Amino acid sequence: MERNQILKEILSDSELMEKYKIRESELNSLTTNPPYHKKIVEVLSVIINENDNHLNSSRIYKKIKNVHNI
Repeated sequence: MERNQILKEILSDSELMEKYKIRESELNSLTTNPPYHKKIVEVLSVIINENDNHLNSSRIYKKIKNVHNI
């Protein structure tokens, strides 16, 4: 499954859509590439992209920390 499809599949859950205020029209246009309009999309995109690039979990965690400026 390609990266964008994984992102859409995850965020298509009705509870997540409601919680993060994602409309159906937004869901269809989501990609794992910037610009990101919601933080949840950015975090999931980092995880999906870096996992697909075979980055280890500690490196992915550091990237997520950078997204959140921790």
